[in-house]
Amino acid sequence: PFQPIPAVNQSIKTPDKANAFIMFGLTTDVGDMHPDYAAMVLGNYIFGTGLNSRLFQRLRGKEGLSYGVGSDYMGRTKQDSGEFTAGAIYAPQNVNKVETNIREELARLLKDGFTDEEVAAAKKGWLQSRTVSRAQDRELVGTLSSFAYEDRKMARQAELERMVIALTPMQLVEALRRHLDLSRLSVVKAGDYDKANVTP
Repeated sequence: PFQPIPAVNQSIKTPDKANAFIMFGLTTDVGDMHPDYAAMVLGNYIFGTGLNSRLFQRLRGKEGLSYGVGSDYMGRTKQDSGEFTAGAIYAPQNVNKVETNIREELARLLKDGFTDEEVAAAKKGWLQSRTVSRAQDRELVGTLSSFAYEDRKMARQAELERMVIALTPMQLVEALRRHLDLSRLSVVKAGDYDKANVTP
């Protein structure tokens, strides 16, 4: 069940590791049957999934700070809880810039919302990725197996896709504002910061 976990900001030293890693995390009350689940999924897709995501464009494309960056939203099955996470791999000396950039992009997302064009492109890309996934035997078997365990039918995928298609940019940002409380956003950083002579 959902529990509002207080935010922490923690640094872990990993001596002699060339790369560093950062992970943000936030619990929500949005399971995969929640009315706002579709918005959380599409909002996360725009924010941190793929080469066109805001995180990738900012940290890799614009700033050149990260070797790999992304985010995820996982709504628990038949429970009123879920987790939003975001992470990046980077050179240890860039830790503070990376943390600041991710926080800024999250804040901008919640403040400014989305454009019509951005949402339309995201819907197309998200739907295409799901079609491709269902065409892969291994992924299809995994989906069928988990649905059998959860006593669900594939019609649930169709229902979710209809909900995503129907979302407007305003509905999308309003849902994210309801559930992404940045005052509860935790962050953990791991790297050889002593060698890089930085304090995260």
